Amino acid sequence: MDVPDDAIADLKGITYRAFRTVLRRNGAYIAERSVPERLAALDVPVLVIFGTADPRWEPSSAHQYDAVPNAWVELLPGVGHIPMLEAPEMTSELLLGFTATAADTPPVIPQA
Repeated sequence: MDVPDDAIADLKGITYRAFRTVLRRNGAYIAERSVPERLAALDVPVLVIFGTADPRWEPSSAHQYDAVPNAWVELLPGVGHIPMLEAPEMTSELLLGFTATAADTPPVIPQA
C-alpha cells in the first residue's frame, strides 16, 4: 500500500517516548471499558469498518459490535488495519452510504 508522504513525515515527527505513551494509554482506555460498550451508551448510529486482513485486531471481534444498537458493521476483504489508506474508494462509499442512511437522504457519490 502507498502511504502518503505527509503521513510518513507526521509519524517521523513523533518521539519514541510519545508513541509508547499513546499505545499505553490506548490500552488502558480499552481495558477500562470496551469500544462497543462506549458506543452502545451513545445511542446513535455507528459505522464500524474492519479489514479481514488486519494484523492488529482480530477481525472476528467485529461480533462484539452486535451489542451496539444501530451499528452497521462492514468487513472489507483483503484490507488491513487502515481501510481509509488501503481501500479509500470502498471506505468512502461506505461512509457516504452510512451518512446518507443516517440522515435519511439518498447517498451522494462523487463521480470520478
